[in-house]
Amino acid sequence: MKSGIKVKFWGVRGSIPTPGVKYVKYGGNTSCVEILLPNDMLFIFDAGTGIRELGNSLLKNGKKQKVYIFLSHFHWDHIQGLPFFVPSYQEGNEINILGMNTREARLDKIISNQMESVYFPVRLQSLKAKIKFQVLTEGKLCIDDATINTIYTNHPGMSMGYVITIGKTKIGYFTDNEIVPIPLWSEDTSSLKYQLDMTTKMIALLRDADLLIHDAQYTTEEYRHKVGWGHSSIPEVVSLAMEARVKRLALFHHDPDRFDDHIDVLVANCKEVLNDLPLECFAAHEGMEIHF
Repeated sequence: MKSGIKVKFWGVRGSIPTPGVKYVKYGGNTSCVEILLPNDMLFIFDAGTGIRELGNSLLKNGKKQKVYIFLSHFHWDHIQGLPFFVPSYQEGNEINILGMNTREARLDKIISNQMESVYFPVRLQSLKAKIKFQVLTEGKLCIDDATINTIYTNHPGMSMGYVITIGKTKIGYFTDNEIVPIPLWSEDTSSLKYQLDMTTKMIALLRDADLLIHDAQYTTEEYRHKVGWGHSSIPEVVSLAMEARVKRLALFHHDPDRFDDHIDVLVANCKEVLNDLPLECFAAHEGMEIHF
């Protein structure tokens, strides 16, 4: 039986937008994923450049909008589309922005800072929609019929992953998360304990998930040269998904130097490794929709 939940990818690229003919199939916009619930409640995960087209699409239905934007963290490729989200400029809309505070600044200050006049011509305080902020920590919150579990992930400056459960449907969103292979774990016992605890928590939260959207920016060889950059290799992501018995895995946050044909090869390699194992693995692309 269909649950009426829709997942749509509006931006799947990592680090920096990548326009050009070599990025047509998978897209060049940075991270933004829409989850539309059966009651038309709209969750948006990250506000990279992909959120601009999502906002434009929302104008077409002519309705007042109440949306929840969950931010994983505040690196540019995850917030740079927020000033171009047109529902924010319309009176009567309500935009809820959820994310962490950092050691350096509060959530609301981080978002308003990027719209100061030195960076952008319109200040946050000038937006006509009602803008609300909700600070998240690791734990659980409920919004109507949805339960959202939050967990800190392994990324410079901190990042947050989300597991969304609506009825019997479970979806994980983990971008900018570095799964460190066991041989590369630090000899520092505190670091090792953190890695083990985080991975154990992730597996428990993701157990039997219907869909996992996860950072898969590097190949194994690339990762050897970029340990500590906060991104995962594809084999480690596949192993995590298998350990958690995830049904479908969406490779996400594609490297900006990864052309369409490169991604095709990596996906083909994953499928060959998985063979008949019960895990569907694919690369997310702009415009892709998954219905539950």
